[in-house]
Amino acid sequence: MGSGDSSLVEKLKLQRDRFIAFAFAGADLLLEMNDEDVVTYSAGAGEALYGISDSELLGRPLADFIFPRDKDKFTDSIQRLRNSGRLDHTPLSMVGATGAVSRMRMAGIKLPQFPTGYHLVLSRVSPIAGSETDQPGQTADPRVRFVDMVRQRLNEANRLGEDYTLTMFDLSASKFGATEPALLQSFLSTLHAALEGCSVRQSSAGALNERAFGLVHDQTVTSGHVQEKVDEVFRQFSGKVKGASLKVHSASLEMDDSAMSEEDLGKALNYIINGFVRDSAKFAIKSLAEGAKIAVEDTLVRVRNFRKMIRSDKLAFFFQPMVNVSTGTVLAYEAFGRIAHDKGFFAPSQIIPFATDVGVIGEFDLMAVKKALLAMKAATDISALASVAVNVSGTSLGNPAFYHSLVKILEENKPVLARLVLEITDVARIYNLDEARRLLARIKRMGVRLSLDDFGSGGAAFDILKILPADYVKIDRDYIFDAREKRGRSVLRAMVSLTHDLGMTAIGECVEDSQMLNILKDVGVEYAQGFFFAPPALDAARKIKYYKDHLKAAEPAAAE
Repeated sequence: MGSGDSSLVEKLKLQRDRFIAFAFAGADLLLEMNDEDVVTYSAGAGEALYGISDSELLGRPLADFIFPRDKDKFTDSIQRLRNSGRLDHTPLSMVGATGAVSRMRMAGIKLPQFPTGYHLVLSRVSPIAGSETDQPGQTADPRVRFVDMVRQRLNEANRLGEDYTLTMFDLSASKFGATEPALLQSFLSTLHAALEGCSVRQSSAGALNERAFGLVHDQTVTSGHVQEKVDEVFRQFSGKVKGASLKVHSASLEMDDSAMSEEDLGKALNYIINGFVRDSAKFAIKSLAEGAKIAVEDTLVRVRNFRKMIRSDKLAFFFQPMVNVSTGTVLAYEAFGRIAHDKGFFAPSQIIPFATDVGVIGEFDLMAVKKALLAMKAATDISALASVAVNVSGTSLGNPAFYHSLVKILEENKPVLARLVLEITDVARIYNLDEARRLLARIKRMGVRLSLDDFGSGGAAFDILKILPADYVKIDRDYIFDAREKRGRSVLRAMVSLTHDLGMTAIGECVEDSQMLNILKDVGVEYAQGFFFAPPALDAARKIKYYKDHLKAAEPAAAE
């Protein structure tokens, strides 16, 4: 072999290695296929996804693992790959030898050095993602998709003279023990597939959130039959997870929408679904008509009272510091909004869910930002040296009217914008990340700093981190608590390293003791927030405080 041939071989090997590295950066499984669509090489999480090892995959047609409903889509996708040499992310479901279903995205490439075959990469998709979602980070709100589907089935039932039933299941009270994420995701995907099998036309089921599902079924399928399917799927997985227990809350509603306008129907469905997800144990609505009546009456009264409270200047802030774990200096004070009521205060948990459900969260967020900026300019309740972090919901950012109002408020308060941090909550509710990136970039150019709240929770967390232009990342409390164990600490360390690689600063929340503080220091978190330093207080931001004594008090715990 000549030197030229040797050089070409090395280049091809390098190209292959780069492809494999790129593939695994965002995928769970790499497959090398021959021209008969048979697996000739497998590397990755095949056993977790399908219940069989890489060696057992070899020599098997990949079509053997495609969910029956998606076989035509798979065939069409492979043909596109052969024709164009490339296959972009394509959603489909796969099923293993045990019957477990995995929802996946499949992508592929046909390299010139492999003329008779091609390569595929497979990535797990949460059951909450839409079946037609092609691009990561672009998932539509699952509840919106579900409501749209129910509307379609109602129109169909009215046209055909059928009686359909809406049944919802909530598994949030179940215990899954130390379940591996891949196994839990496979369980939820298999459950979703089972519910679809019970639904109208086997395509009328969907996720309401990470642990709740709903379906529309006809009279040939009873609610009891659906419950049996749920139990059957759980039994299939329970032997693989120690200490797992299933606790399901369910509700079935008659879908009679006679004399109901499209607007009322939408309100009823949103009210019903949000109410069930929020507290399925106490959910008692029996029909759409009943839900519509309650929704209209309840919502009108509560919206009126809510607007009255925020417009009557009853909004107050409780401040909590974010402290540098090395120096004790304060980065910023997070402003927790409270509404004064009967000599007390409504907590955020009593305000935010309702405001989000009925679409007035934007009004609350604008009021909070405006009040914080005015307080910073006045320098009475907030020190002239203090920075303040104000929460803004991801739901609000999706509203163009909110964004324009926010920019106007910021432009009116330019002298203090360098001390403002906008902390984006419910980031998973931002369903157009590219648009959000454009809008947030403009806000950053005005001098405002940005922070992403609860990183790691919800779907598409890494896509969010990659796309949105944040200065700070506040890591979800579950990862902080899990870091008390060795494995959880390794996960947290990796997350912190990723934020640093992207040029962001990590903040750990819910720091309750010196042990947790020292863990955060060990994994590289720069700032910490929690009761170890101070609880939220009305006067916490009036005077700058340094927390060196707290750091010194934590040192003996680190040395033990």
